[in-house]
This record gives sequence, structure tokens and C-alpha cells, in this order.
Amino acid sequence: MSSVVWTGATSHVGAILKNPDAAPERSGELHAAWDRMAAEIRGARLDALVVVATDHYETFRLEHYPTFCLGLADEYEGWGEFGNPAGVVRGAPAFSAGVLAGLMERGFDVSRSHEMPLDHSFMVPLVKLNLLDVPVTPLFLNCNTPPLPSLRRCHDLGVAVRDVVAGFPGELRVGVLGTGGVSHWVGLPRFGDVNEEWDRRFLALLGDGRLEEILEWSDDDILDQAGNGALEIRTWILTQGASGGPAGRLLGYQPMPEWSIGIGVMAMGERA
Repeated sequence: MSSVVWTGATSHVGAILKNPDAAPERSGELHAAWDRMAAEIRGARLDALVVVATDHYETFRLEHYPTFCLGLADEYEGWGEFGNPAGVVRGAPAFSAGVLAGLMERGFDVSRSHEMPLDHSFMVPLVKLNLLDVPVTPLFLNCNTPPLPSLRRCHDLGVAVRDVVAGFPGELRVGVLGTGGVSHWVGLPRFGDVNEEWDRRFLALLGDGRLEEILEWSDDDILDQAGNGALEIRTWILTQGASGGPAGRLLGYQPMPEWSIGIGVMAMGERA
């Protein structure tokens, strides 16, 4: 039977690639964590990878802004905005169409795109983890334009993704990678700040399987304590729902004010 065999989440800030050697005493640990994550993904022998990320008004603008959108293309082009990665990403159109149909049957009215260029929230992790040759299904999640989907709705969508994959014929091996967060303030006076205490609390709760505590958080509290960029933890929560497991394994965390963000790297669920 088909199944989700690997899940994990990481930050996606462009500085990961554009300024990789900043604060080597801290960034070195993160590069090692990404190497471990990349090795796990390779070891999982994936047939398809669902990448859960947001968009920064490159693909989706206010004239057409979905809550969730699934890509159905044969391939996807990276925007290459502001010096972030361009290039072409392989798609998984038949798999993506099946996921879309399954989610619709389960009550999730997910939009679809047959083009869907990808900004740095997708491209940076794919390049950093050397995954451009893996067939990808991009799943956009609105993390920045209110009204946002609730944290619980995002988790439930992740559970539905796992259930849909389990219903596929054959023995497809599927991964789910969430990208975004953790604490950072985008375009605000506190740009460059990091709330290390908040980051470590969030990561510890996920690692301990205490997701219910996170699902009770309000967006106002997240904004106040960890910035508008921290609203991207929705991608982590969706991925945790898809993992089928109660907890995560922290591969690395460092506060990186040099990159204007706190960086987390976590694998979730059972190791393949």
C-alpha cells in the first residue's frame, strides 16, 4: 500500500543560500542538520514529495489569493526573485491530481494551478536539500493575508493528505516537507529580531508531541511574541498532521539574527 514515509519541516529564508557562511559558529550546526535531513530524504526513496509552503506575493496576489492551492503541473519554474534560486522543478501531475481529488472528497475545497511558479519558500529548501530531481507536488498555504486558516484546520488538512496517500494504488513512497518560520518580523520595525525562547518552546512542544497546546495559540499572540513570519508555523503543523506520529525529532536550531530569523530543522513521525 502507498504511504507517507518521511515528513519534516525547516525554515526557508533566502539568506540560507545567499549568505551561507554567516556566524559559522551557529550556521555550521544548521548546515549539518540540513545534511542529515537530506540524507534521510534520500534514504526514504521517495516517489513524490509534497512541499508545503507559502508565497510572498509572487505567484498569488490580491486579485486571486487562495487559502490552499495544489500544483498540478508537469514542471514548475522558480521565480528567482531578489537573487533567490530560479531553475525548474519536476512535477508529479498524476499524483497531484489524485491528491486533489482525494482532498475534495474529504471536504477540503483546495484550489488548483496548472502553472504555479515557485518563490523562495519552495525553492530555497529544494535547492539546499538537493531535491530538484525528486517529483514535487507544491501545496500552497496562506500564511500572510488574513483571514488565515486556523492552526487546527491546517493540521486536519495534513491528516487528510496522509489518508489520501494511503488510498493510492500500488506502493508509492511519499514525503511531506513543510517550510517556513520560525520567529521573524518581515517588513516591520522589529525586522532582524529573533525570539529564541519562543522558538525553543514551539520546537519542544512539537518534539514532545504536545501539539494540542500549539493548536490553542491565537494569531495575535504569535504575532506579538514571534512576528508575522512565525505565522508560517502553519506549514509545520500541516506536516505534523501528515506524519501520523505524535512527535518530532529536532535536527537543529539556532537563532540567526544575521539572517533575520530563528532557524529550525525538524524531522517528524517515524523514521523511514
